[in-house]
Amino acid sequence: MIFYLIFLTIIIITIKHIYEIHNINTNAVLEQLQRANSEEIFEHLKERKPLLIHNLANKNKEYNNLSFEKLSLDNPGLIIHDNNRYISLKSFVDEKQIYIHKNQELCESLKLKELFNTIYHPFESQIHIYKRYLLSLYKGLNTIELTKNKHNLCLINQIYGKTKLYLLNPKHKNDIYDVENNKIKSNDSIKKYCQKINLTQGLVLYIPIEWYYFYECEEESIIGEILCDNYFTLIYNNLR
Repeated sequence: MIFYLIFLTIIIITIKHIYEIHNINTNAVLEQLQRANSEEIFEHLKERKPLLIHNLANKNKEYNNLSFEKLSLDNPGLIIHDNNRYISLKSFVDEKQIYIHKNQELCESLKLKELFNTIYHPFESQIHIYKRYLLSLYKGLNTIELTKNKHNLCLINQIYGKTKLYLLNPKHKNDIYDVENNKIKSNDSIKKYCQKINLTQGLVLYIPIEWYYFYECEEESIIGEILCDNYFTLIYNNLR
């Protein structure tokens, strides 16, 4: 009987969390915070609004002067395994256009875990599970395709350089779909529905679950991404 009650309680809580995923705030617009206070952040998260946070990623001064040149000097001869490719870190100094997109091993390889931990800390929750630290390196013109955030926590950190990020409220999901051709419209055609955010070094962006985003890099850019699910949404988020 006790086992049955526990199981029923877990099912009810799981349904509640999944329901909340789709309970979007159609009127939400970007909010900006000048400091990373956990209590203030969680109050904003309840409103399901995107947040742009200042004075968080630049707390660790040792990471404020990162560049491709510095990373290459600090990690001589490093070869990166990325999607069946092997890329020399020095290629980001020598080549005009090259990229590594959302690599899960690179954070450890480049000794950036402490920076990611600092960014994650104000958002930390006891029910978070399956935390991932992803790192992307871009040089030259690179456009990232439209992505839907399917995770309870999604943080974008501009570690180096600058990026144009376009954020889309899920209330526009029908506007981005080309019914005639049965596919998602091009990035340029959906920009009119997006909020443009100029990410510069040190800024951290929280993207609510179910929101869409894509970004464009024209020069040099290093972007960190932190993703988390929770105990009640892990299976649902990773199967849908």
